Amino acid sequence: MKIISKYISIVLFVISCVNGYSQQDPLYTQYYNNFSLINPAYAGSHGYFTAAASIRSQWAGEDGAPKTQALSVHGATGKNVGLGLSIVNDKVFVLSEKHLYADFSYSIKASEKATLAFGIKAGASFLDIDLLELEIYSDPLLNENINRTNPNIGIGAFYYTDKFFVSLSTINLLENTRYEKRNVVTSASKSIVTYLSSGYVFDLGKEFQFKPSFLIRAMNGAALSTDISASFLWNNLLELGVSHRFDESVSGLFQIRLNEFLKLGYTYDGSTQDIGNYTNGAHELSIIVNLNKTSSKYKKRKVPFNW
Repeated sequence: MKIISKYISIVLFVISCVNGYSQQDPLYTQYYNNFSLINPAYAGSHGYFTAAASIRSQWAGEDGAPKTQALSVHGATGKNVGLGLSIVNDKVFVLSEKHLYADFSYSIKASEKATLAFGIKAGASFLDIDLLELEIYSDPLLNENINRTNPNIGIGAFYYTDKFFVSLSTINLLENTRYEKRNVVTSASKSIVTYLSSGYVFDLGKEFQFKPSFLIRAMNGAALSTDISASFLWNNLLELGVSHRFDESVSGLFQIRLNEFLKLGYTYDGSTQDIGNYTNGAHELSIIVNLNKTSSKYKKRKVPFNW
């Protein structure tokens, strides 16, 4: 299986170089735990500082399978201003890419119970492709390592009340070239990615809440990626749910709030594609820490799908 997996990875990599349509950014099943990664307008929306870390392992048990680690910190730094910082490390076989971005958001009161925030994300991605690891020295496409730094920006808007949110954001606006070879007709570029998401919290008595949501991811040259999720929250402590990524996976969701400062989350994704017969699915673990929940003088908003 390891040998087969290696050759599958080589084939997938070559296809991505020729067409440039591969998965170019990591996907998260627990996207609402680390929302600032895809929308800078989310930064500072809690009114206090929050740190979120996540680890995702795709195709668990396979050599060279995708692995992603992400860390973000964001919070309110003024009455209407939010700031954030995110670091993402994404590795797929011989390709390793690190992303470092800063977020700025500005919020306005849309109504007595609603807030509308606008944000901008700016930073860079650091690409490292160890092609020599393939040991295919005779191929001009694969006989030299690639190291590239690409600056980029993103923008977003986030509208929310204590029960409802809708988010729209676009990242990779500069559409940098990730890979190219002189004298050879092949390249791979990083396309603009647009995210649309929304969700609502329904109260079911005093102890239970029902929380449906969706996330749509659109990229030029690729099919839409759509996540539909639904979960039940008991007594603001324990949350169980399911998620379905169309034509790709079905997931089980679990989250527990240990106290008012700490929340843990876990998901398991089972693939609905043929590759699911040869892999062990995907595992995703998240940790969310509210750094100053009770003391922040800017605590004035309650964001659904968080605390």
